[in-house]
Amino acid sequence: MSELLNMLILAAVQGLTEFLPVSSSGHLVLLQHFLSTREGDLFFDVVLHGGTLISVLVVYRRELLRLVRLDREALGYILALGIATVPAVIVGLLASDFVDRLFGEPRLASIGLVFTGIVLLSTRMVHGPSGSREPETWRPSPVAPGRALLIGCAQALAICPGISRSGSTIAAGLWLGLPRAEATRFSFLMAIPAIAGAVLLSLLKGAEATGVDAGTLVLAAVVSFAVGLLAIRLTALAVVKAHFWKFSFYCLAVGAVVWFILS
Repeated sequence: MSELLNMLILAAVQGLTEFLPVSSSGHLVLLQHFLSTREGDLFFDVVLHGGTLISVLVVYRRELLRLVRLDREALGYILALGIATVPAVIVGLLASDFVDRLFGEPRLASIGLVFTGIVLLSTRMVHGPSGSREPETWRPSPVAPGRALLIGCAQALAICPGISRSGSTIAAGLWLGLPRAEATRFSFLMAIPAIAGAVLLSLLKGAEATGVDAGTLVLAAVVSFAVGLLAIRLTALAVVKAHFWKFSFYCLAVGAVVWFILS
């Protein structure tokens, strides 16, 4: 398989699975294992994460513009996002070496996918309005600190390969009583510091420009960006329409098949 095709496959997988509740880390680990795709290239990771980060900024640009007003409502919401980010930061700083070792174990990724499937399936029991129309002008309604911290713990758990960040955080939000649209919004706004942190961590680890030409890297970033836009829209629609739990079938099936193959 050509180097260009490898990179475009990883870019598409990164963009799609970063925001669909099916675990980008789990899919990348399995791709690297079964297809011998590109791995260990920190700069390439930065490029892909940069593409997905821009997709979040584009989709939630109105919310971000509202938050930069820094009024009382906005500050409360930003504080909640900050609290929700703390657990992942702590895990990333204290257990980075351990987490890195997990990414070399495709069997653990399959277990993580099964776990994600169970988490997603559990949201079928969460009752709430599914198709309510949101007001055109969004007003930030701060998430209580305790709820924000619990959602943040769900995000920290998703550092493990196979456990979906969006799946875990949206499910946590739903179980904690957030409206469907708000649980999705809070999860994706949480993704901004999470992805930016991943980019910064890669840079601190010494990510440098590779021998790949700039045009190919730009193309990979564009692919991850475009597919990320699609994935965000699909996930948000699935949550609001109460179809979020159906992603569990895919995670359970892939996790079980991979475990069987590797056994």
